[in-house]
Amino acid sequence: MEFQTKLKKELNQTRLRISFSGLYTEDYQIRMLRENHVKGLLSISAVGEGESTVYEYDITGLISMRQYYKQKKITWEDMNGFLRQMQEVIEAAESYLLNSNRLLMNPEYIFCEEGEYRFCYFPQGDEDIRTSFHRLMDDFVQWTDYQDIPSVKTAFFLHKETMKENYSLKRIMLELEKMKEEEDISAGEPKENRIKEMRSGKREDEEKILSEKERQETEEESARGERLWQQRAFEYDSEEHDWITRQEMGSKILKETDNLWSPVKRLLHRHKRPKWGDWDGIYIDEEDF
Repeated sequence: MEFQTKLKKELNQTRLRISFSGLYTEDYQIRMLRENHVKGLLSISAVGEGESTVYEYDITGLISMRQYYKQKKITWEDMNGFLRQMQEVIEAAESYLLNSNRLLMNPEYIFCEEGEYRFCYFPQGDEDIRTSFHRLMDDFVQWTDYQDIPSVKTAFFLHKETMKENYSLKRIMLELEKMKEEEDISAGEPKENRIKEMRSGKREDEEKILSEKERQETEEESARGERLWQQRAFEYDSEEHDWITRQEMGSKILKETDNLWSPVKRLLHRHKRPKWGDWDGIYIDEEDF
């Protein structure tokens, strides 16, 4: 169905107006949306203007998906987050007996705020959501940062899978989850079991380091004790040896001194000192020395 869109901006509110040719008739869809808050859907009101019908959606404070990804590149995290929220919106809509084919998949009519997406439910929509969703994947490929390998892989995988005739969004999401686990496209974020393994490994390393450190400290302490004992033993032996040496040297000196003076002592003992002037009587035999 062909329709026209226009933004209605007021001081405190901004509304998206979708109008199409045809008299307004209220059906169960409008009543359901008016009386219930369906998670992920923009609030809607409907009025008739002459021969046209107008649906208004409150988009205050929101930005369209197309405009948002003009300012930044889409990442694999963004893609996964979008798919998850889209699946939740489809399930919520169907729980209120609303037709998911009437969700507008054009990025001009998908709005976001801080990672949260809001969808337009168009009661007169008649396009197969599978076709419109595949066109959205074309935009994902264009918005991708080609320097980011995980994002490139995700975008092209989504584009390829949605080309299949009977693809399933749930199956695609499961395949993406497997890709994250097998190729580690989660940018190094470990799973819980990997965290436990890392912590366990860290504890083992710490225990090894502690054990090695204790062994080294024990060896160093033993070595210090051995060196101290040897030093003390050396000092004791040196002191004892020096004392003995001193004693032996003293005895030797005394002995040598005594031997040196013995001839003199004998000489003096054999020859008494004469008076002054009486030198003829003195005779010293060389043998006395």
